[in-house]
Amino acid sequence: MTTGEKPAEQPNSAVSSDRWTRSDQERSTTLEEYETIFDAVEDAVLLLDVDRTADDRTYRYRRVNPAYETITGLTDTEIRGRTPAEIFSTETAAAVTERYDACVEQAATIDDETTLSLPAGERTLETKLTPTVENGTVEQLVGIVRDVTAQTRPERELTRSRDLLEKAEQLAAVGGWELDLRSNDLRWTDGTREIFEVGADYEPTLSAALEFYHPADRDRIRSFVETCRDGGEPYNVVLRIITAAGNERWVHTVGEPIVDGDETVALRGVVRDVTARKERERDLQLFQKAVEQAGHGIVITDREGTIEYVNPAYERDSGYSHTEAVGRNPRLVKSGKHDATFYETLWETICSGEVWEHELINRRKSGELYHVEQTIAPITDDDDAITHFVAIESDVTEQRLREQRLSVLNRILRHNIRNGMNVIQGNATRLRNLIDDERDEALTAIEEQAAELCKISDNAAAVRDLFQRDRHPDATCDVGAMLSRLATDFGDDYPDADITVTAPDPVTAQADDRLETAIRTAVDNAVTHTDRAVPEITVSATSVDGPDTGDWVDVSIADNGPGIPPQERPMVEREAETQLVHGTGLELWHIYWIAKSFGGEMRITDNDPRGSIVTIRVPAATT
Repeated sequence: MTTGEKPAEQPNSAVSSDRWTRSDQERSTTLEEYETIFDAVEDAVLLLDVDRTADDRTYRYRRVNPAYETITGLTDTEIRGRTPAEIFSTETAAAVTERYDACVEQAATIDDETTLSLPAGERTLETKLTPTVENGTVEQLVGIVRDVTAQTRPERELTRSRDLLEKAEQLAAVGGWELDLRSNDLRWTDGTREIFEVGADYEPTLSAALEFYHPADRDRIRSFVETCRDGGEPYNVVLRIITAAGNERWVHTVGEPIVDGDETVALRGVVRDVTARKERERDLQLFQKAVEQAGHGIVITDREGTIEYVNPAYERDSGYSHTEAVGRNPRLVKSGKHDATFYETLWETICSGEVWEHELINRRKSGELYHVEQTIAPITDDDDAITHFVAIESDVTEQRLREQRLSVLNRILRHNIRNGMNVIQGNATRLRNLIDDERDEALTAIEEQAAELCKISDNAAAVRDLFQRDRHPDATCDVGAMLSRLATDFGDDYPDADITVTAPDPVTAQADDRLETAIRTAVDNAVTHTDRAVPEITVSATSVDGPDTGDWVDVSIADNGPGIPPQERPMVEREAETQLVHGTGLELWHIYWIAKSFGGEMRITDNDPRGSIVTIRVPAATT
């Protein structure tokens, strides 16, 4: 996909993602949901920034929620942006700072219980601190605080368990469970019964509950439960179950121990039906595999035109890796072959919600031009607002060249050879009744036509060889050295022509020996079709670069002859023949196809004061 510059008057749009993520609107909704949870959650939450100096480490409160204000007796305004020493008493500030230091130094979650003197009074707080690590450094701390002043430790553990179960019952497709290890009583909430599709009066035993798990996962869940019971290790896994109704489901099950002193007295946890999520993940994996293996290049951008995803086919066609492409604009493959109107039409089409289809010319990272057939379609959300664009493109460079070759060779066989044979047959018939001088004239015509047909045959064979060869992707040639060598050959091959070769300093192009074939063909064409007693031909090479076109090497062959026939100039410019516009031979097409095989092009311009200039443009070698 190549979008070029987006017209100023167009609304924001563009193309989208290897990260198959939610839309901007969905992410915004999620942030709003987190904000609501932050304010409404019963537990106190605090966010701290870790500020460092050369000799010290300081903690500043970034934000606290209303529950934290209630526990401490301080408002968000009194807390935000301040350090513990600026808020609490010396003893309390030292105690909380010690916990913060431990979390930072261990770079791991810590969970403890401390009694502190706060403006709201003395409180026993259960605190869990979790560090946020970036580039190996703890930058922030997130704290969850619960006031457990009025409870003994076993009571607090059981209360937490009951709270967990009650909250689980309030959530759709979420259930809770608790196993009392002293009585071996297992309690399921209604949500759990609903997931396992059992009756409201069903009272499970541990062994019966584990039998609901899929045979392939049954040993795993037993092992998790035993390790949690005997070793105090919590578990958090996604496994399959077979419900009482015989339905297979995926559940996310979590278990943790409840400890009283050194004894694990109970296990508790939650179970959540994640079947729909697993099915979506499976569908997504299948879709992603299909996209990754697709033969067509696929590009997805956000509505601002920033690439979020490219598939391997696009990497192959463009030469840009996923890492190089993501985060950039699709115009990284812009070739400069399309004007502003082209891109305005593109944007007007896709911004109106329509699908855009076109063939265009892109430029690979290596500098080669290539043709793609491209379709760009908008992606909309539930409100029909455009959120992304997806482009699917197919590299049709080889297909175009193949079709051109078939068309031109068909024309050669159908038109040129037929006309040549008509001349030969007509003159052969005349020979029967001609006198000597006329017979010589007819024989000369036959010889000339035969020679022309042989030349066409040789050119057709050269074209065949061209398309049978594959250029090595790393092939390069020193154009200056090549021209220096050709200068001597031209002097020997065309003694009656005035051929000047300008050999520049080393100029390296992405090409192989076929570039030399194209130059020789252009020079021979100029000498053969001249109308001058002494044809004057100049061969030169120059380096060309531009912001929209990249780096090129131009090899120009200028002559003082009659010029390229008018019917052949449009043929090259349109890159196609028609019944009214076609060439007389294969020479120009041969040169054109060689240039295209290198990802370049051929141009024809008028020479001053007369004649033509054939320019073979090929990509400059990359360093």
